[in-house]
Amino acid sequence: MDPEKVKFGIEGPNSPWSAILDIAAYCDEVGLDSYWMPDHLVATGVKRWDAIEAWVALGALAMRTKNIMLTTGVSDTYRYHPAVIVQKANSLDVITNGRAMLGIGIGEAMNLVPFGIDYDKPVGRTIEAMKVIKLLLENDFVDFEGKYYKLNKAFVHPKPVQQPHYPIYIAGSSPRTMRMVGRYADGWLPANLSVEKYAEGKEVVMSAAKEAGRDVKLDMAHFMYGVIAKSRDEAREKAMLPAKLLLLTRPRIIEAMGFDPPTYDFEMTFKLVFPRDAKAWFEAAKQVPDEVVEASPIIYGTAEDFIERFEKYYKVGCRHFVMNFQVSFKALKECVDLYMDVVKYFRESYG
Repeated sequence: MDPEKVKFGIEGPNSPWSAILDIAAYCDEVGLDSYWMPDHLVATGVKRWDAIEAWVALGALAMRTKNIMLTTGVSDTYRYHPAVIVQKANSLDVITNGRAMLGIGIGEAMNLVPFGIDYDKPVGRTIEAMKVIKLLLENDFVDFEGKYYKLNKAFVHPKPVQQPHYPIYIAGSSPRTMRMVGRYADGWLPANLSVEKYAEGKEVVMSAAKEAGRDVKLDMAHFMYGVIAKSRDEAREKAMLPAKLLLLTRPRIIEAMGFDPPTYDFEMTFKLVFPRDAKAWFEAAKQVPDEVVEASPIIYGTAEDFIERFEKYYKVGCRHFVMNFQVSFKALKECVDLYMDVVKYFRESYG
């Protein structure tokens, strides 16, 4: 994907399949650039914890879409060996005739620990996995001796349609993950950063790329939660509780804004939150002041509000906006319709 062109994507729901298929096909029909399928063994929610397997879903969506780029948002290298990830992404690229992307992250405890998968050294393991992924994509045969992976004349065929390979996005905003982006990725996908933190992170990413001797332009993306509606009051009403629930799963965001999280019990990257915890999670969310949501990177409002917020990110280098709309399945298409007003403005204004 052109790193200079402004692009817009959607992360769809974990389930049910009918909603995934419906919204992905609609995003393709209206002309969005990318569709991101959550890659979870266990979804998050107060009532629903179902998760359709991501790569199976993407294969099916490949048959029901024509133009939109398809990817996971995002896959970890604990549940999949790097070679298996390459095979999955290569296969998707072949099936779609060049519409695959690959999203990589360091993993989350809820998808690993209950299943006996040790969640240790997530950044170091992912760095080594990225080395293996790039070697397999860029070479015919690979020998590799690492801490976590060992390859002996390994190869993965078929090769992808896109050459030298599909764009690889790495999610994360810690110093080490951002340096990993600069060294190995084609795109950066942090989540819910303030404009200031995004600008700072972009400099870290590009500095790491330069240190690695890479003369490249990376696709600077940004993943955000939010609600878009016809009026700001309607959007605020719909967004407030989901936003509070989400912020409790990422208490570092609350801290970064200068607030004290009411609890750390529902942090979901390194801790486990089970369906039995849903009631307590819901009650704890009510303790989060509205002003925390209002100050957070979570976005809600009209198309005009989104344009105003997105332009701030655009000015500091963001070129790929990926939204997860926190609304019911039935309301997703309406959100996409309003989102397209934002898309139209940027395409006409910035190309």
